[in-house]
Amino acid sequence: MKRYVAMFLTVLGACLVAVPAFAQGTAGGGGSENTKWVIITAGFAMAIASAACGYAQAKATAAACEGLARNPGARPGIQFALLLALILIESMALYTFAIIFAKVSV
Repeated sequence: MKRYVAMFLTVLGACLVAVPAFAQGTAGGGGSENTKWVIITAGFAMAIASAACGYAQAKATAAACEGLARNPGARPGIQFALLLALILIESMALYTFAIIFAKVSV
């Protein structure tokens, strides 16, 4: 439980630090500084999304392996649920990549 609280507080702290990066600059400010921050935050966003996807896929695969070991007769149901979960988990990284690609290329 302490681990989840520490992870939540770390993510919350990172979110609070990232907010000033998108603050409005002075009138007539250069666009290159804003572009630099967009690229940097996009890299961090993709890294976080990829890490979360990897962790979730590992947990889903471990749970499926454990379920198959306990009940081999339930293989079709477990396999379908595992594949559906892996597809939905991977879509999170793909959506993040698509949003980052749209934001950085503009």
